[in-house]
Amino acid sequence: MNMRRFLLPLLPLVLVGLLTVPSGASAAYKIGISDQRAETFVNPLFKPLKLSMARYVTPWDVMKKGRVTDRNKLINWVDQARLTNQRMLIAFEASHFPGQERKAPSVRAYTRAIKKFKAAYPDVRDIQAWNEVNRCQYRNEFGVVLGQPICKNPKRAAQYYMAARKVFRTAKVTGLDILDGQSITCSKIYCALRYIRTFLKYAKPHPRYWGFHNYSDTNRFDTKRTRAMLKATKRGEVWLTETGGIVSLGKSFPYNPRRAAKALGCMFTLAKSNRRITRLYVYNFVGLKKGRIFDAGLINANGTKRPGYRVVKTRKARPCRR
Repeated sequence: MNMRRFLLPLLPLVLVGLLTVPSGASAAYKIGISDQRAETFVNPLFKPLKLSMARYVTPWDVMKKGRVTDRNKLINWVDQARLTNQRMLIAFEASHFPGQERKAPSVRAYTRAIKKFKAAYPDVRDIQAWNEVNRCQYRNEFGVVLGQPICKNPKRAAQYYMAARKVFRTAKVTGLDILDGQSITCSKIYCALRYIRTFLKYAKPHPRYWGFHNYSDTNRFDTKRTRAMLKATKRGEVWLTETGGIVSLGKSFPYNPRRAAKALGCMFTLAKSNRRITRLYVYNFVGLKKGRIFDAGLINANGTKRPGYRVVKTRKARPCRR
């Protein structure tokens, strides 16, 4: 009876609390970094962020003979990630070898290559069969080919996914790692929603994990693209495997670290918006000098903090509005 008298006055407060929680809200999600630099892990500003997961993108043929540069970068990154107790997520992408960048490997060649990777790195428990599948290729300001050769081939993406599931039997393998883009509803095959729908016709079984790069929602202070992709994928955990506040991106986003910090606040709101979202990987740690086409770093090239650094350190969410 004493306990009952104690609890009854609290019931209205409990009910109010329940009513204020969004219906699809996530109770908790884990936070990590998506970053290509091994030196990130030894930077004195990295440890205070208290990040426990790290994502790295490497060519599908990194274990092939002659891929010395890519393999050394991978070795250095993995060594530092292990020393800082990061749970590693590895994503494969197009070859970096001259003349091979625009070629998508056969499923057989891809399978042989990732088997070699698994033998060399048996402690990697999280895999992405192909990075940012729907981002078509182009040449950057330095003439380097970027993007993926399967941006118009969801069937091949499904084949890579199924091959990765067979090779990494005990790992968590994402079905797609897909970019939202400014328009996800267009009729082009590389637009996110159509790519997802076509992929699902071939992918067996239905993926238990998905990777979203929701840069457009995050930096346009919107939620509709993320919500639409959640609906299109139907079920399974969603990892925001690459997202962050864009400091600069050509004419679309002129250099502005404060705007990027606001976007990072929206990023945390998006991560909490749905219980299916279980992971968030912030891209990236060290930024570039002013004037480069794409920059999303939390700190400047000279090692000083940007406004977004504190947002990530405090996990400070803000409404997705300008």
